[in-house]
Amino acid sequence: MLVGGTNGWATRYWDCCKPACGWTGNVPGGSNPVPSCSSSNQSYGSDYNEQSACSGGPAYMCQNFGPWAVSDTLAYGFAAVNQGSDYCGRCYQLQFTGASHNANNDAGSQSLVGKTMIVQAINNGGVDANQFDLLIPGGGVGDFNACSSQWGTSDLGAQYGGFFLACQMANDYDYAKSKACAAAKCQSIFATKPDLLASCNWFTTWFDAPDNPALMYKEVTCPAGITSVSGLHR
Repeated sequence: MLVGGTNGWATRYWDCCKPACGWTGNVPGGSNPVPSCSSSNQSYGSDYNEQSACSGGPAYMCQNFGPWAVSDTLAYGFAAVNQGSDYCGRCYQLQFTGASHNANNDAGSQSLVGKTMIVQAINNGGVDANQFDLLIPGGGVGDFNACSSQWGTSDLGAQYGGFFLACQMANDYDYAKSKACAAAKCQSIFATKPDLLASCNWFTTWFDAPDNPALMYKEVTCPAGITSVSGLHR
């Protein structure tokens, strides 16, 4: 259980753009930036100079940066944050409270009581100082969209909120129907993209499709399981 944390909340997005921490100038000295990938998900490795697909270049977010379950009560992932200029590579423990930031009696948020995430900051953007925008495929493209070109589809759900929000609106915010709808959308859009499918499924299984869950957060040492994916060390 987290002790001495700060109140915060979580949202979700996946815009397919090269992350801000993929640039050498944005990461702390002594660490490699986050790798980026081609449109076919082939890593550029130590070539950190490829322009982002969201700026007309060939570099996309690699598809293995979605969240995953470590146990029934612990998951790892990555996020965009607003934690000052020196944020790349910092990790945060997120302890979910069971409440939602913007919905009363949200079943998905309630199911997160006792669950924890540890996320590494690899991006920034238009988020609040206490907000963690979790990288979740199908979570909405937000302000930018390189996914339509990479995935070859415009079926991306709501711009902010992705598959689940579109399903909520289509099902009059019925939780069970919306969750099932989002799970079906994961299967449909990511049937041939196993990394994206696994982390999209994570949203409706381990995470239980919450509506912007409230949390307590605190900076922690990054686990090896996270840094082995990102290559980003503080």
